[in-house]
Amino acid sequence: MRLLRSFPAIVALAVLSACDLSTSPDVPDPIDPANDSYASTLGVDIATMTKLANGVYVKDKVVGSGTAAAANDSVQINYTGWTPNGFQFDTSKLPSRKPLEFVIGKSVYIPAFESAVVGMQPGGTRQIIIPTALAYGPAGNPNAGIPPNTNLIFQIEYIGRLSGAN
Repeated sequence: MRLLRSFPAIVALAVLSACDLSTSPDVPDPIDPANDSYASTLGVDIATMTKLANGVYVKDKVVGSGTAAAANDSVQINYTGWTPNGFQFDTSKLPSRKPLEFVIGKSVYIPAFESAVVGMQPGGTRQIIIPTALAYGPAGNPNAGIPPNTNLIFQIEYIGRLSGAN
């Protein structure tokens, strides 16, 4: 008799334990950029890219000329960013936008993005891949359409140092 009275509670406990009551969506595991799949339109050939010490991959598409960008320089760049499937999530090249200006190593942008500008010369273009751990990680950036644990691909055009800068 005692077992029959507790039977509904046991059933309820079993049902609840089988349910996922979390409110967060399933987050995919991060993918190493070397093993990720990239849309052919992005022109990514990871085998020809250089992996920096921080895990960012870089490849100069056009080598500029002049003084190379260094840490603490105030710089101006144009950029376009994509997810591996080819979704363009941002660009500074819209008519209503202007080039991005920041101090390398001292701004609020993705630090890995800033480090990839180091060594570029004015007029240069560089393709970079930022691993998710150095970008938005498991949170992603829903406002920009970047899913959780997504590697980011950028094309950066280095315009040059800002006048009056270090």
